[in-house]
Amino acid sequence: MIESLNPQQKQAVLHGEGPMIVVAGAGSGKTRVITSRIVHLVQERQVSPERILAITFTNKAAGEMVERVRRMLSHSGPAPWISTFHSLCLRLLRRHIAELGFPADFVIYDAQDQLALLKKCMKTASINAEAFAPKTLLNHISGFKNDFLFPNQVDPDQFPYGNQMKAAQVYPVYQEELKNNRALDFDDLLLWTVRLFKECPAVLAHYSDRFQHILVDEFQDTNETQYHLVRQLAGTHGNVCAVGDDDQSIYRWRGANLENILHFERDFPGATLIKLEENYRSTKNILSAAGRIVAENRTRNPKTLWTNNEEGDRIVYLRAEDETDEAESVCERILKLNQEESISFSDMAVLYRTNAQSRVLEDALRKRAIPHQVFGGQKFYARKEVKDVLSYLRVILNPEDSVSLKRVINVPPRGIGKTSLDKIEAHAAEQGLSLIDALRKARSIVSTAPAGKIAAFVTLVDELTPLCQGTPEPEFLKHVLDRTGYGAMLEKDDTKEGRARMENLRELFSAVELFMEREGGTLQDFLDSAALVADVDKLDDTRGVLPIMTLHTCKGLEFKVVFIIGLEDGLLPHGSSMADNAEYEEERRLCYVGFTRAEKKLFVSNARRRRIYGSTFNYPPSSFLLAIPEEALIREQSGQAARAAMSLSASPARDATGSSRSYGRETYGRETYASAPPAVASPPPAVERGEFCVGAKVLHPKFGTGVVLNREGKDQNMKVEVFFKQPHGKKKLAVHLAKLIPL
Repeated sequence: MIESLNPQQKQAVLHGEGPMIVVAGAGSGKTRVITSRIVHLVQERQVSPERILAITFTNKAAGEMVERVRRMLSHSGPAPWISTFHSLCLRLLRRHIAELGFPADFVIYDAQDQLALLKKCMKTASINAEAFAPKTLLNHISGFKNDFLFPNQVDPDQFPYGNQMKAAQVYPVYQEELKNNRALDFDDLLLWTVRLFKECPAVLAHYSDRFQHILVDEFQDTNETQYHLVRQLAGTHGNVCAVGDDDQSIYRWRGANLENILHFERDFPGATLIKLEENYRSTKNILSAAGRIVAENRTRNPKTLWTNNEEGDRIVYLRAEDETDEAESVCERILKLNQEESISFSDMAVLYRTNAQSRVLEDALRKRAIPHQVFGGQKFYARKEVKDVLSYLRVILNPEDSVSLKRVINVPPRGIGKTSLDKIEAHAAEQGLSLIDALRKARSIVSTAPAGKIAAFVTLVDELTPLCQGTPEPEFLKHVLDRTGYGAMLEKDDTKEGRARMENLRELFSAVELFMEREGGTLQDFLDSAALVADVDKLDDTRGVLPIMTLHTCKGLEFKVVFIIGLEDGLLPHGSSMADNAEYEEERRLCYVGFTRAEKKLFVSNARRRRIYGSTFNYPPSSFLLAIPEEALIREQSGQAARAAMSLSASPARDATGSSRSYGRETYGRETYASAPPAVASPPPAVERGEFCVGAKVLHPKFGTGVVLNREGKDQNMKVEVFFKQPHGKKKLAVHLAKLIPL
């Protein structure tokens, strides 16, 4: 076992007493080091397995570690404690929470339970759920707990007026209600365990003595509360082995604190630092590109990954004309690799920054009958927000559709309860009426209050129905989102999930617009095409199934071939990160994680223009591409992009002002390509920075920092569309009036 390890791995396995930080680069065999160290401690150091604690983050990772250790130890005696943070804390609290005056038979509230309780608490605290989304407040409360802050340590006055301040106000009410219900939420499992150890030194002494060796996997993902827990348990002996990679810290939005791994040596004096820098996964070219990208981050532990693997193919960088051209070009390459090189679809993966990007890709994959699966999420047309809005459209076109009607009648919440709806459905069945006709008679079936709310909903449907005749379909979709309040509901949900759902609705808008342009059909035709998607997806192919997923989901996985689409400033790095250096560096780490999933081949791509929510944007290629060594890269254009460039190079185009404008070549850093004129008037690329160009960061006196999404007009008539952080969202502003400051 030891003989097969490289010198650095062996050093980590054989380390004696005291703290140790193992900075394990991507593909460097960190799990092997952890399991080998556990076996070494048991077999060679004669440490009882029961005195070893190994902690990781997912049940899957813990289960795999248990199996590996069991096989390597090959005995049926006691086993080490190998579990997730939450499982460990639950086990400890079941035994000892009575020490804190709390019953040991407490219940654990899941996400739905928490949300229901918080809504009740918001009423108690006189906080309007219409103005402040409960999910957003719950997300902030989770953040307080991840930062190891109890209600008496969070002062609402320290926050500006908004969601975080309201979360601080309702936090003590929420905790009191949990206590009244003899319940803990998931974050409480961690928080109460740390509190238990603080207030009950005897309990801490028992477990600190019992767990003589503590190993923590994925240490870069720990939050403040988890870090407290590790320090408490290792406080007397210091035998903690932390394994992780700061370059793969991509969960800041979940509460992960990068400083935990960067400051380990400061917080554990005398700690041994070991770097695992030999990569066993990727080729030299892929590793060189990934290393150069992440090396530009300032907040990191310097390391240089290397490999004895082959030089390998150069990275292919494709510049497409638009997002459809990009998706189709990627699919053509996937089919070619499958047919000509016999690479299974299962050995390839397509990665993207946001879930909304999957829609165009899914359409292209279906068109070519490539079997695929969305990992870590649902396929586009199965996502709740997409199904909700499609149900609204179906009801408006066909009010007799009772299934769609029931789905949306109380979404967003309108106070139309299940009891009232059940009574109306029963009346409809008795009288042989459709549900919509029974709803029109609600005043004779249910009491006055719910009848009034039902009448308002029926009026909404009746007003939208004639509007769909003669209104362009994309414009009508905007009306539906506005009039139903669905768009406003998502805008208030200032969480990562809420923002992703809003991005999906923007992508649905683009899907409707594109369908109308290409098919020339009606809104009903679009709904029919969306309904057929599920049947086409039921493919059983012996060629394997292509995984497609976000960059956040791909962490921990590896594939022979990886495609990363949408490498543009605004997508990767994401527009929301442009005004925050810590977020921007996390975007760079996210790109690094994506690159290092590839073993043999890596393809990256972007588009000259991209349709988002009814507008066409010209995002410049991602600035991350500039870090890739020229010798590791092959530049390509799609056939469509090349043809467009050739057809336009001979004659000047006219811009939005009507003046003649020559489109010869566009340059992004080292990149030089023949270029087509943009589909809509847009400013030059970011490297030719004029003020207020697409991708530029700006400051507004009321809305704060934002990123320019689009620009039109010039001089005194210039208007810009800017995306600001929530709750402000997207705003269209006249530059000469808005007092915008370029950053």
